[in-house]
Amino acid sequence: MPLTRNASKFSHALGLAIILTGIFASSAVMAECQPGQMQEANLAYQSAQEFLVNRQWDDAISRLQSIIQVCPEHVDATRGIGTAMVGKSQFAEAVPYFKHVIELRGDQAQAGDYANLGKVYAKQKMYKEARGEYMKAQILAPNDCGVLYNLGAMHNASKFYSQSVEVLEHALESCPAISEPVLKLLTKSAEKAAAQQKANGNNERAQYYTGLAQKYGGQAGGSTTYDMVKQKMKQKDYKGAVALLDQMLAKDPAHTGGLLTLARAQDQLQNRSASIAAYQKYLAIKSNDENATAAMLQVMVENNQCTLAQSEAASSARKFEGKGREALAPIMYSWGLALECTGEYDAARAKFQQCASSGHARYSSYGVRQVERMEGLKAREDAEKKKAAQGQ
Repeated sequence: MPLTRNASKFSHALGLAIILTGIFASSAVMAECQPGQMQEANLAYQSAQEFLVNRQWDDAISRLQSIIQVCPEHVDATRGIGTAMVGKSQFAEAVPYFKHVIELRGDQAQAGDYANLGKVYAKQKMYKEARGEYMKAQILAPNDCGVLYNLGAMHNASKFYSQSVEVLEHALESCPAISEPVLKLLTKSAEKAAAQQKANGNNERAQYYTGLAQKYGGQAGGSTTYDMVKQKMKQKDYKGAVALLDQMLAKDPAHTGGLLTLARAQDQLQNRSASIAAYQKYLAIKSNDENATAAMLQVMVENNQCTLAQSEAASSARKFEGKGREALAPIMYSWGLALECTGEYDAARAKFQQCASSGHARYSSYGVRQVERMEGLKAREDAEKKKAAQGQ
């Protein structure tokens, strides 16, 4: 559908949200035709418009081709063929028609004419070419929301991340009706600009764009911020992930994915108490997650809360007993670690043995190794006791 200034409905293409701008432009400037030819062309165009509106693309093309045979410089008919080609997903074929519209209109070409050409380039992943057309469109319509958004998207796709941020910040200020999609793209562009500046050795500018990414990510809402968090975790930037998660959870404290990721990030940073607190908040909402429960118990052991971990493990084992031996395997494994922590090797071995025989795809092998470890530790302990007794 056509997009007018400050419109709020968009059609997203190629993951870059290329907005359909100016498909049906109003009263184009006609090139000179003979009066009789012009009258015939205009009458034919009225019926062709109905085909365009009804998305009868082949009929539209046939009628429009007959028009430009009569009047080769008929701007609306030329544009209409390009529009019908887009409707048929024949983007490369649409290019010469949209180019010809710009040639025909000359100095009177409008932003929508360049935007149409930019759109079909973008559909072909010719992002630099699309960027150039949208830049021309912005000169003619500096505050057009569709042009600003698409130009920001093309800057991003062409790796001109700083320029994308600049344009999208202008869109955010000028186009409140489209703030949500603008914020999402702006956040991504700012993050990529930060990475680009850092790679170029511009640490100060990188920090500036990192700050913008966090700022706009928070405004965009949990989903966008959480996407950034996942990227931080993948990069092992746990401090960055925690900073974003704190921002996100301040607005959405019940975001379970955020709470679980925060617990894991804090564990990686060896902030054990903070990790346990995040696990507890998560489990207060998702109480039936045995894997997260087991992970929390392991962090408790790492934090030297071994006796408390044993008590929590016993309680959890009773709670999840009805799920069967396989589901209990992570709990038994953590329980074994807690018992090992206090030197109760025989008891720990028994828990690891339950884990080993559980049939769990991952924890069974873990349990086997730990059983062997416990046997070794117990043998060493017994040997030391024997040696001490002989020394007496």
